[in-house]
Amino acid sequence: MKLIMRSLSVLVFFTLLTSGLMAQPNPPTNLTAVQGNWGSYIYVRLDWKGGTIGPMSMQWYNIYRKNGSISDTGSFHKIYSRVPMDFWLDRFVKRGDTYSYYVTAVNRSGESKPSDTVEVSLDTSATKAWAYGTVKSSTTGNLLVRGRVTFIPVFGWGLTVAHIDSLGNYTAHLFPGTYIILVSSDGYFPQFYNNVTRIMNATKVNFKAADSLNFDFALTPNIPPQKYVLSGSVKDSLGNPIKANVEVYSVVANTFHHRTFHAVTDSNGNYSVNVFKGDTVVVFAHAFNRDYFPQFFNDKASFLTADRIGISGDTSNINFVLVHKPAYNNGINGVVMNSDSVGVQSLVLAINLDAAPKQHRRYSTFSDSLGVYSFTNLNPGAYILLAIPEGNYIPTFYTTTGTQTLQWKNADSVIVSASGVISGINFNVTDEPDSGLATISGRVMDNMNNPVAGALVYATDNNQQIYSFGITDMNGNYTITGLVPGSYSVSSSSYGYTDGTTTTTSLDYTSNYSSTTSFTLTPESVTAVETSPAAISSYQLYQNYPNPFNPSTVIRFSVPYESHVTLKIYNILGSEVATLVNGVRAAGSYNVTFNADNLASGVYFYQLKAGNFVATKKLLLLK
Repeated sequence: MKLIMRSLSVLVFFTLLTSGLMAQPNPPTNLTAVQGNWGSYIYVRLDWKGGTIGPMSMQWYNIYRKNGSISDTGSFHKIYSRVPMDFWLDRFVKRGDTYSYYVTAVNRSGESKPSDTVEVSLDTSATKAWAYGTVKSSTTGNLLVRGRVTFIPVFGWGLTVAHIDSLGNYTAHLFPGTYIILVSSDGYFPQFYNNVTRIMNATKVNFKAADSLNFDFALTPNIPPQKYVLSGSVKDSLGNPIKANVEVYSVVANTFHHRTFHAVTDSNGNYSVNVFKGDTVVVFAHAFNRDYFPQFFNDKASFLTADRIGISGDTSNINFVLVHKPAYNNGINGVVMNSDSVGVQSLVLAINLDAAPKQHRRYSTFSDSLGVYSFTNLNPGAYILLAIPEGNYIPTFYTTTGTQTLQWKNADSVIVSASGVISGINFNVTDEPDSGLATISGRVMDNMNNPVAGALVYATDNNQQIYSFGITDMNGNYTITGLVPGSYSVSSSSYGYTDGTTTTTSLDYTSNYSSTTSFTLTPESVTAVETSPAAISSYQLYQNYPNPFNPSTVIRFSVPYESHVTLKIYNILGSEVATLVNGVRAAGSYNVTFNADNLASGVYFYQLKAGNFVATKKLLLLK
């Protein structure tokens, strides 16, 4: 794990190593763009010269493209960021079109001026074919006046879309080749040709030069799903109602939400919200006054590990017990931006490294529409941060260089003291490539065959770019969607575990529309993440694990120097029920097991006193 705060000797070495690389880079030279062919598939290959590249040199490349020739009106747009090579294959191009490109070099000091600009016109020798027809309702026979007909090449990219006009007609002009046809319209179930719902069962159509083929479609109406009520309460540990916002996120393919429902608790702390039958949702509560930790349902602190709730009827008792925050005048803030430096609305997680992997609290917040986020009142310590953007972007952990990574061990940590705000912790997220219809799914388990919730699973293409991702649910299941045919390397990573072995899989629209890849992750040892006594700079009391528990749980604390320490357990009335530690302890980190076999179910508190330090946390016994 890389740390922002290094020892002086490491800083001096790093400075000497990189001193010649921190000047703003020179622009790349000798840029060329040529058409490449693989069967009936075409692509553009870019090559250039630009010096040393890759992570050790701290230099990468950005690629800009404009649809049309250099002299045409229109703007260049960044299509790839931080390319670690001096060549690139642009696969998402269409036969017959012209494209213009330039490349810039980028390092920690900034971005170079553009390279020379080149253009390439792709093969137009083939005579196009025509497809036409009508789209109507299967129940009424009426022509539909909105929607589209999509022609998907068997390779999956270079889609041709024909829009249905006001008379229910469509027309498409296609290069020769084999296509899958998909028809869609708002309020109707989509359909592949010929009258099937799965791409694996679709009838493929071979278009020859100058063909003129007719395809009519009849779509089945999509009846809106039934609505149900999801309800519960938000209270503190003493049962007092809390005024709070409650957000309900509809989850798709175990990844991220696309629809949000919102409610506010009443004077009794109760809330209710309408949800749709068949939805899978995640529920999040945060108090108005910010004196409490926000929480996902069932005492989960992270969207990654939050319980997924299936909606099949009215759902009640989705209750929250929020925990008071300690009083620290500190925080972290920054911006989540795309490759064009435009803010992206995102979920941002802050993971405290100063506790064992399953004993920490993960802080969660949502950025605004400009991508701005902030954390306040954090437990002091070292954090790694993860941004999960909404929309067609790839998540990333924070790195000081802005390099994208989904491996938590490659993240740079941010050190938060008891006071002071760390600003400028910004993320650069990259666009997901053009979406396809293939999928990869599977499970992530630990070495004891228990499911790992909240693990990131991602597919990397032949350009060494992350193409799409999934997040495991509470049963360890994940699905990666939006993949085009091709070969992918699939990897899995979760904080507190060693990364899973990378596997390779190939997808197509004929026999391998979907594949299954599963992973086994091994938990990191506790000592691997604990701070050595010499590096402990402050007293710490960590959240017990597991919590809720029955009948035993582990409480961890740290002391920076030899101190008299007491660790006691109290019931909800403030009466002492157990003394776990009472004596002098040397500097270091300690794990203490609390066995509550003789106590009744309920809320308890544990308090650490050491020197002038006092800290109290809640634990929950459920028998």
